[in-house]
Amino acid sequence: MLRIKDINHVIYQHKDLDAIEHFLTDFGLVVAHRTEHRIYLRGTGPLPYVYIAERAESSGLSVIAFAVESLDDLQTAARFPGASGIQPLEHPGGGYRVTLHDPSGRRIDLVHGIEAVGALPQRAALTLNSAEEKRRFGDVQRPGKGAAQVMRLGHVAIGVTDMVRMLRWYRSILGMLPSDLIVEGDDGNCPAAAFLRLNRGATWTDHHTIALFQAGKDVVHHASFEVQDFDAQCLGHQWMTEQGWRPFWGVGRHVLGSQIFDYWRDPSGNLIEHFTDGDLFNNASPMNHTQACDSSLYQWGPPMSVEYFLGGCSESETIAPRPDSLRKRTAQ
Repeated sequence: MLRIKDINHVIYQHKDLDAIEHFLTDFGLVVAHRTEHRIYLRGTGPLPYVYIAERAESSGLSVIAFAVESLDDLQTAARFPGASGIQPLEHPGGGYRVTLHDPSGRRIDLVHGIEAVGALPQRAALTLNSAEEKRRFGDVQRPGKGAAQVMRLGHVAIGVTDMVRMLRWYRSILGMLPSDLIVEGDDGNCPAAAFLRLNRGATWTDHHTIALFQAGKDVVHHASFEVQDFDAQCLGHQWMTEQGWRPFWGVGRHVLGSQIFDYWRDPSGNLIEHFTDGDLFNNASPMNHTQACDSSLYQWGPPMSVEYFLGGCSESETIAPRPDSLRKRTAQ
């Protein structure tokens, strides 16, 4: 079985690299390296890049990359049907990759040996006083204003046309475990959505690294990046707004995964998310089933936009499941 450490980076294609650089630095990513055709952006962690922006005539996500534990894992992956051989990575930090394609044809890179870089200065998480437990004595809360510092890439959400096939692939090839399934009616074999985590054994990992949603077309819904805490999330939202970017949906808290979320649409039309305070599961955590309804997607926050469920697609390409209230609204 493949031993995947974490999601490593995404590659998006954009027509205007200057515009996306402006947006992503306001979003809290840091330009680490730039060429004529690529921008490499990092978080505060040890990876030399978590987001690669490539110049292209069409826009959208082209690669999702996962880091594996060792070269042995790449050798295992290279034996999968349709896999490439082990190839050098032609990006800063070097390393190697094996390229797979999921059933929709989406490129999935497994990478290893990328040289780490020094972490960037990162504000420590705030110490919070609750009504029942006081933890901060003699100190004050004064987090600085500015962009929310992105720490790492956390997950990618994908719209899929064949849920059963895609779910089987991500479980059997990448070894992912279902944390939560959203079902309509009693059929748990073909969920409307599936939240999949990495199998790290007893080690705690994010509630989901890949989220699959039934859709009329195979599309990428959003990529999500972790920030330090709730204050970073809210200050980042304020910063983005002050720079002239229009909020898409947030700040709020999801149900499945519990993340505090904040969604934005980049200049190319892609959705991108800040998140913090997500749930952690391990291989002993049970798989849960939730009925598709209004309360299955967020606990609190601004009203949901119908556009969120379209993910930038036309109505015929809707990403499901949409709550009943939104189904009624779009039918009117």
